[in-house]
Amino acid sequence: MVYNKNVDYVAIGKRVKELRSKKVMSQEQLATCAEISITYLSNIENAHSKASLPTFIKIANALGCGVDSLLCDNIKGSRPLFEEQLGELLEDCSQDELKIIVGTVKGLKEQIRLVESVNQNKQE
Repeated sequence: MVYNKNVDYVAIGKRVKELRSKKVMSQEQLATCAEISITYLSNIENAHSKASLPTFIKIANALGCGVDSLLCDNIKGSRPLFEEQLGELLEDCSQDELKIIVGTVKGLKEQIRLVESVNQNKQE
């Protein structure tokens, strides 16, 4: 099956599975709430099927979230959603854990920018 290269169906499937797990829902429960088959939901989560917009809306409604939560990896204006997710990840961290995370993020950010700079120089 050929997928549209502009849409990251793997990321969408991971988001669906992540949000379903966060709600402590089985695939069967979500499929029933979204009025789709369990097999189809499994195929969406594993990027073996492309869901239509109406299906994404059904899934989002069943999960009690916005469609943007499912599609954020494909939407350029998703910064607030990623910031919210980061805040949620940090909520239960101790001070020592936060210190380690901040150091890790600083190093990762520097490496990302270094790689971007090298790639940009290669293109010029």
